[in-house]
Formats: sequence, structure tokens, C-alpha cells
Amino acid sequence: MLWEGILLRLAKRWISGTDAESAIKDAWAANKRGMSAVINYLGEDVTDQSVAEAHLQEYLRMQRAISENGINGCVSVKLTQFGLGADDGRCEERLLRAAGQASGLRQLLWIDMEGSRFLERTLEIYLRTRERFENVGLALQAYLRRSEGDLTRLIDKGARIRLVKGAYREPHSLVFPTLGEITKNYSKLMGILFERADNFAIGTHDSRMINEAKRLSESWHVNFEFEMLKGVRDELKDELVSSGYRVGEYLPYGAEWYRYSRRRISEHPRNILLIIRSLF
Repeated sequence: MLWEGILLRLAKRWISGTDAESAIKDAWAANKRGMSAVINYLGEDVTDQSVAEAHLQEYLRMQRAISENGINGCVSVKLTQFGLGADDGRCEERLLRAAGQASGLRQLLWIDMEGSRFLERTLEIYLRTRERFENVGLALQAYLRRSEGDLTRLIDKGARIRLVKGAYREPHSLVFPTLGEITKNYSKLMGILFERADNFAIGTHDSRMINEAKRLSESWHVNFEFEMLKGVRDELKDELVSSGYRVGEYLPYGAEWYRYSRRRISEHPRNILLIIRSLF
């Protein structure tokens, strides 16, 4: 139990906590710093339909809480939380319910992109949902070799895009294997967004990409925002807000915090030592 407590304390650098109240509190804090909030209930790969329905109900409650508390924010969902891969039809029905409520509350609804085995079905479900609700956006992963074609297709359909690097383990036949290649493709896709799209999000903590986005915004006067994870580059977030840029903070929460936090810890292993030192 002591070790679990230590891990949870460390995890709270990147997650809001295990319950919805913690996420609302952090959303308020983000708003006070001039940022919007993008709230994600942790979980994925759901095959039990009762669990998938419970995930939907949690998101519907969070959407209402965002509205009732006057928060500038929205939720971001993973389609496997709604049963993608187990029952795609019921997954799509759940997404439509979440998108419908978001529309009624005048909120955006983001869809996180997952592993490549779900990509094509995610695109299909997203595009069908967007035919009914324009307030739905989709994450696109720059490390996938196919993303340029997907981006062009999505822009032609009027999609709202959040460009991210990508984090799932995939074969090199599907993804660019080196950081340099991924960054080069991210830059290319970002240029396409600024030239051809509007109301998109640049999800990165890379100073080079952020500075490039700033330069592009001087030539292409479009609406966009930077999106960054909770607990990462907080000073840069404040600098961007002070400079007049829109910034959203991604705030995950929930009981399934361990898998998410393990990725964050692996990215910054020195934080383990810092947290242990703070206990004594």
C-alpha cells in the first residue's frame, strides 16, 4: 500500500486524480491560468458492454459538470472505451449520444486516436458522426506513414483535427521509426493544417514545433490552439497564454491511472527519485 501511495503521488503530476471532482478542480485551475481544459476519463480496450455503457455515463456526467460549473472545456474519449472492437455498432451509438449532449451544451467533443488496428474504423465512425454533429474533433498521429493521406481526406470533409505525435508501439512498416523522421512529418502535416484547415489543435511539447506553429500563424491567420498534457512544460504554457495564444490542458483522471502514468514515468524517470526524496 505504501508503494501504491508513492506511485499515486507521483502520478498526480500527470493526472487530476481518481475521481471526477479532482478533474473539475484542475479544470478550474487551468481556466484561471487562461487555458481551456480537455478532460479524459482513463480507460481503453473495453469488451464488456456494461463497462462500455458505464464509461459513456461517466462522460455524460462530466459534460454536464463542465457546463454546470461554467468551465471552459470539453471531454476527449477513446472509442475502445465505448466498445470499439467488441461491438462497433453500439460503440457508434454511444459516441452519438455523447456528441449529441455536447452539441446541446455547446461543447466540443474530441476523439483520441488509438492503435493502428482501430484506425480505419475510428475514421469511419468519426466521419459518420460529424455528418450529424459538427462539434466533434479527431486526433491524428504524425508518426503513422499514412497520416498525410488521412489528413487531406479529413480536411476535405471539414474535419476538426488535433495533431499529435503518436505513442502506440507499431511496426516500422506503419510508422516512421526515428524521432527525426516523426518530427519532419509532424512539421509537414502542421504546414498542411495551417494552409488548408481551421479550428485545429497542435498537440506538442516540442519547442521547435511550437516555434514553427507561431511562424506559420503569422502567414496563415487561422484559429488554432496548442494542447499540452497536465504536468508537462507548465512554464511554457503560461508563456504562450501571456503571448496571446490559445492553450488547452489535457487532464486525465480515473481509477485506471497506473497504465497512463507508467508512460509518463518512463519519459521522466528522474521524477521517481524526486518524489521519494519529498517523502522524507
